[in-house]
Amino acid sequence: MIFESIFLVLILISFSSIGIAQNSNICSQHWNGAILYVGGNGPNNYTRIQDAISDSEDKDIIFVYDDSSPYYEHITIDKSIYLIGENKTTTVIDGENIGDVVMFSADNITLQGFTIRHSGDTPKTDAGIESKSNGNKIFGNSIVQNGRYAIGIFLNGSSNTHVSDNFISENGNEGIFLEKSTHCIIQGNIFTQNGHCAIVVSRSRENTIVDNVMYNNYAGVSLWPDSMENEIAHNLLLNQQYSGVGVWPGANDNDIHHNNLSNNSLYGIIITRALGTNIAHNIIQGSNEGCHFDFANRTIISFNNFLDNNHSACFTNSSLNRWKQNYWDEHPWIWPKCIMGTIRVPWNKTRVIPWINLDWFPATKPYNLPFVGDEIP
Repeated sequence: MIFESIFLVLILISFSSIGIAQNSNICSQHWNGAILYVGGNGPNNYTRIQDAISDSEDKDIIFVYDDSSPYYEHITIDKSIYLIGENKTTTVIDGENIGDVVMFSADNITLQGFTIRHSGDTPKTDAGIESKSNGNKIFGNSIVQNGRYAIGIFLNGSSNTHVSDNFISENGNEGIFLEKSTHCIIQGNIFTQNGHCAIVVSRSRENTIVDNVMYNNYAGVSLWPDSMENEIAHNLLLNQQYSGVGVWPGANDNDIHHNNLSNNSLYGIIITRALGTNIAHNIIQGSNEGCHFDFANRTIISFNNFLDNNHSACFTNSSLNRWKQNYWDEHPWIWPKCIMGTIRVPWNKTRVIPWINLDWFPATKPYNLPFVGDEIP
């Protein structure tokens, strides 16, 4: 046990120093409790993770060996503890296709180093991890193969939660779903082959989605009604079947900037019945429509590169939008760029007529824009 304790302390020091260097929000909490062990063959080691949690106290550390993996359990974490797996690919918690695999019901929980898989199938109920508490940290895990209609990570009224450096794949619906959650940070994760969206933000405000890689999902980021003042920045959104970013009715005043939205089949960005979206400094490339606006008003679209789309941009019934100094690869001239669309005649709503917006001073060469990268990890 002395050797195991020294080994764990070295691991925690390493994780803490790396995490703090990369992001001050990770491992920033001081853990000074007891150390409990699960699995392995040391004396007094627990067989079940839930038993160790039941015997723990706030600020304890529970270290789970992969010797006894997979752990077929449904875990409820109701204390502010640090739960760490020995290796995220070999320390597995398996829900056997029933309910949530891991539930957070206390604040200030840290979960690291696990594969979480095989939740139940109930939509917007079952998840690999469900957090109903605040101030949690979920990092360095694989969240995979959760139920047919399930969510990888469900932030359900969970604020100030940081989800980072996870691999999130093959979940039935969403990779991450935020519901009534605020001030969360979704950073540095990889999302692929999730059945619906990589990330859905619903009735949630002032969250940050940054430095993630999303590829080969049905859709990338989707902002649902009453999701406001969220930031989507420095992400790579590649090869989604539907759209890179979707902004839906009532999702107002969101900021989409410095992303690479490439080869998303139908739309790079689609906005429907939303106000005040800011779209700036993005690469919007290789989609059927780079931007599609439907009843999208007061949108600002500035300093973006529109490249190799079948249609760079179009709109229907959208007004008071401002197009500013974008680069259009099909428009090499210095005079204003026309964006074609349609509107309904105010006095006769059944009549639709052609209309135009103008980018008065389009860029003459593409911007050199920073983004996550152009290769899938």
